[in-house]
Amino acid sequence: MSRPGPWSTLLDHLVDPAAALPPDHPHRTAAERLYAERGWEPLADLYQRQSAVAWREQHRALALRLLLAESRVALRTGDRGRFHDAVVILAQWHRLSGGFTAAEVWNRVLLREPLGADTARLHAQAWRELAAVREVACQYDEALSCCERAIAVCHRYADAPGVVGRHVRALLQAAAVQRIQGELVTARELLREARELAETRDVDAFTRGLVSLRGGGLEIVLGRPEEALAAYRRAAAAFEGVSENNLLYTRVREVAALRALGRPEEALRITADLADRFRARGDAYRLGQVLLERAEVLQSLGDTAAVAATLEEARPYYERADTLEALRWHRHVARNLIASGGDGATVAGHLAVVLDLAGRPGRQDLNRTMLALHDLHRTPETDALSPSLRHAAGRGALLAADLQRDSLHEPGVRWAMHAQREEVYQAAVLAHTGLDEPESTARVAETGRADVLNQLLATRSGGSEGTVAESRIAAPPADPGSADQVFAVARLAVGAIRSGRAPDRVSLPPLPGHLPPPAVLDTMADVVVVVNLGRGPDGWWSSVLTRPRHGAWRAALRTASAALADRLDSLVAGVQLPPRGVPRAVWEELGAFLLPDPAVWAGSPERPRSVAITPDPRLWHLPHAALRRDGAYLCDVAEVSLTPSLRTLELLLTRAPGATPTGPAVSLLDHGLPGHRVEAAALDGWPGGHRHVAGLSAVDQVADPALLYVSGHGDRPGAAALLGPDGVTMDGLAPRRLPPLVVLNGCWSGTASSRYGYDPLSLAVGALLGGADTVVAGIGRIGSVASAHVGARLVHQVGRGVPVLTALRHAQREIRAEHPDLGPFDWAGLCGVGAGR
Repeated sequence: MSRPGPWSTLLDHLVDPAAALPPDHPHRTAAERLYAERGWEPLADLYQRQSAVAWREQHRALALRLLLAESRVALRTGDRGRFHDAVVILAQWHRLSGGFTAAEVWNRVLLREPLGADTARLHAQAWRELAAVREVACQYDEALSCCERAIAVCHRYADAPGVVGRHVRALLQAAAVQRIQGELVTARELLREARELAETRDVDAFTRGLVSLRGGGLEIVLGRPEEALAAYRRAAAAFEGVSENNLLYTRVREVAALRALGRPEEALRITADLADRFRARGDAYRLGQVLLERAEVLQSLGDTAAVAATLEEARPYYERADTLEALRWHRHVARNLIASGGDGATVAGHLAVVLDLAGRPGRQDLNRTMLALHDLHRTPETDALSPSLRHAAGRGALLAADLQRDSLHEPGVRWAMHAQREEVYQAAVLAHTGLDEPESTARVAETGRADVLNQLLATRSGGSEGTVAESRIAAPPADPGSADQVFAVARLAVGAIRSGRAPDRVSLPPLPGHLPPPAVLDTMADVVVVVNLGRGPDGWWSSVLTRPRHGAWRAALRTASAALADRLDSLVAGVQLPPRGVPRAVWEELGAFLLPDPAVWAGSPERPRSVAITPDPRLWHLPHAALRRDGAYLCDVAEVSLTPSLRTLELLLTRAPGATPTGPAVSLLDHGLPGHRVEAAALDGWPGGHRHVAGLSAVDQVADPALLYVSGHGDRPGAAALLGPDGVTMDGLAPRRLPPLVVLNGCWSGTASSRYGYDPLSLAVGALLGGADTVVAGIGRIGSVASAHVGARLVHQVGRGVPVLTALRHAQREIRAEHPDLGPFDWAGLCGVGAGR
């Protein structure tokens, strides 16, 4: 037996190793006998087994006491390894029980051991546990510092026993803290490193489960619920039979993924089951988490009464706390009060708690501050919130959203996170429209629209390898003072709410984004239009920004009728209007709703106006030329072009040659289509000659082509679309060196996936990236014979020197006049995208 040390003396004061079990415990007699016989090792084994049983049965105080007893017995025999293992679990269980001070003490005990190969795992474990304690206290800088200490130990003693698993867990802890702070790119890199380490080295099932659990949490934040649910299911499989506590927590986390996937009934069943379990076990910590998840599912269903009841049950756990869950609870209460028309002062009080805690030094949680400022912007009227302060809150949320966007460099992540910012952007559009600030509204509408496409257009103009999804965005360096301005608005709001007095002076955060200069806008078209859609309590609304050449921006706000709202529900879900049978009244109402400014319709058949439209990202499958107003189709009075954003058009005009191309026409025609002979004959008449090629790669071998014409069946909208028997794709077009004009005559070739926040990616976008200045492409499911005739007449007129948009308009009107029985997707199914020259 070793000599007693200071830890033995301390443990003697904490627990009597002879009487650690309660008098009525079935193993108390056995423990007393082993102590009397000095059977230290079997006594330590007994305490270890019974501590695990007590922890599993939620007798946490007893579990901790038995661990203390085990550690004390281990010291009596000089078994330092056993002592260390018991202290590791002591520290972890104290943290999980909310005993953070005790957890800190026991981790410090581990760190007092001299660092070497045999103690490296203990040091790495202790630093990671201290990071977790700092995370709970929202001391994120200190948490990351502790993670760095743990990782440094792991690198130094990479081959020491037990270090690999600790290394993986330290990386996961660092990733969790970075995710909370909104540093999602860094979090992804840390998770990737942890996953690779776990896959290449032999780690236990529990650690593999943690990798999947943390990965699922990041996927939820990134707006990818399918990937999150798959990760949680992998984690559950790893935890099965290994860790019941983590298995149940994984089920808690599944709820958010199921809610985001539109499976609320399944999510509610899980929350009901888990809530019953945690109530029976007296586990308030996990019960509170389940109640928050349940409230969010109920909130998505619009059941404000059930949300209120659920949040009320959770009140004792969070009302006076300052944890992340407490922030979430306060914001949920505020959002539910807003949805149910609750008292504005009460709403503001809850949001003040969120803003205060999220903005404290060392924490400065930009994402939660953004969301709380957005909620404050829409809080019901209260004396402490003056109109100027409310407007500043909205501007602060908008600036925070733009800072978040600029921090994301991978297209997939950037697009997925845009959905979270949708409410913020739409609120800003509405606010500036209501304030009669149309230029500011247009600037907000441009923010984040087609930014991945624009980044690629600015850095490559055809011939570059790599897919759009693999591209990385070189975001401009953020102004270090921008985040400070967001938190300054938050502090100002907290002071006003808690004092009950509106501030005398409110400074507005800067408006993010930019618009092309007036001189550039003047070159785009006679009329430039930016269309925004949103859905509020009164249904669908449109905020449409219009600028005549040499004029000023104008804004119009419209609310859809009930009948039109039904159509919009389908349109924004990606369902195109039926090719036949849509009454002209529907086209009229859509025309008034999406293009309300008279300037758009001021042309005539003899003197049409050029109109450049930036559609809402969800309306790329609408044939805009077929919209009607006062009995006239838009193509009767206007030459129409579509552009993903004004910045996109600015970039295209900068590189457009402006002269009529004179080189040969190159084609990939689908000879199985009934109209291909008409197209071939028109191409044969091209003044620079016609060459049919077998595939896209052959286009690069043609010297200075003026036109690429592709025909075929398109199979779907969006980035994954295929066109024709040669399987033309967006990423197949993007690396080519394409001619200035490309015609993609097939269904869906110009149609983006109907999803808010994503770039409107399509085959047409691939052609723009490949160097085309103007693309004529199909919108939705177009009529193949009619579109072949439209395409043929387009080619014939462009070959004679007629501008592309003028030629397209003439061809559409001629075909419609000759065949009045055709529907809009027959004669107006092709649209011009890009510069229009």
